[in-house]
Amino acid sequence: MDNMDFKILKAMVDLKAAYPKVTKISLLVNLDPEELGARLGVLEMQGYIKTQSKTQMEGDSLPNGICAAGLTNLGRRALSGQRW
Repeated sequence: MDNMDFKILKAMVDLKAAYPKVTKISLLVNLDPEELGARLGVLEMQGYIKTQSKTQMEGDSLPNGICAAGLTNLGRRALSGQRW
């Protein structure tokens, strides 16, 4: 995990929603949709977040189909660590 990944996790906490929309996360971290989607995918594989994919009824999503993401317990612990 690098500083940008930390900023993504922090943005998710700052939005104060269980599963904030990726459009709002993108505004806070200032990443293009492809890079944000890739980073969210990696963070999910590492267990820091859980993503929600686009369904037919939902609005905006990233090129890889992610429309929202929420922190897991591991993600919350990563934010409280002394690394940052």
